[in-house]
Amino acid sequence: MARPDQDKDGTVAGNWSLQPGDIPWGNRLGLELVSIGDGLSSLRVGWREELADEDETLATGVLTSLIDQACGVAVMSRLGRRLAISTLNLKVDHVRSAEARCSATAWAHCYDATEHRAFVRTEVWDTDPSHLIATAQGVFSINRAVGP
Repeated sequence: MARPDQDKDGTVAGNWSLQPGDIPWGNRLGLELVSIGDGLSSLRVGWREELADEDETLATGVLTSLIDQACGVAVMSRLGRRLAISTLNLKVDHVRSAEARCSATAWAHCYDATEHRAFVRTEVWDTDPSHLIATAQGVFSINRAVGP
């Protein structure tokens, strides 16, 4: 069954789709696409020992990658097509440490875009969306369309 933001065949409105594994680095991290649509995206990364620090929490580099990927997907969602996107500026504020052995979810909102730039805000949580582990704000370069 399609999510509310998808057509009945599972593609996202705008005649394009983004599937888990389409982005190689995200695939290696095991990122899961939770939701997408209207300039919004949500991605999750599960806890795995090889992604954790000595306190058994997801490493900050993993969280930053999750944020960056969620931002890119939100930009594509807003513009309705797959794009080559470069991160120009990404400011991440780590609010608190994640809980040990917990997954993390990022929710990103592309709130504005021009022909060559997109602007995104992101929130990240582990067990409770009202108790954030990080927030971020970024500017992304829109380089070119990718594929069909």
